[in-house]
Amino acid sequence: MIENPYFSNDELKCSCCGENKFNDNTLRRLIAVREQVGPMVISSGFRCEAYNTAKGYTQTHATGQAVDVRIAGGDALRVVGMAIRAGFTGVGVSQKGDWAGRFIHLDDLTADQAPRPAMWSY
Repeated sequence: MIENPYFSNDELKCSCCGENKFNDNTLRRLIAVREQVGPMVISSGFRCEAYNTAKGYTQTHATGQAVDVRIAGGDALRVVGMAIRAGFTGVGVSQKGDWAGRFIHLDDLTADQAPRPAMWSY
């Protein structure tokens, strides 16, 4: 794993099995965003296939190339802009409901993994 001054293993590991297979290139992009926008809270990093399947989630996070950042309002807009400039190709926006439950999904999947670039809302 690359040098990572901002995000702990606990933030990036799977909450189900404890594995951390977070992709180094994705982490470099995430660090670049963090250096531009300041502190960010990771609500979901790597998630194993079993966890995603049990929850009915797609397998995006199981690639190690996806992260959810708990953020809202104008800060969320800044993260989206910086993420696109950093090379993230998938952006999911969840900004409805309780402020604490809002997040931005970022991934850097390639076109052969999923249609890219892509942006969606939850």
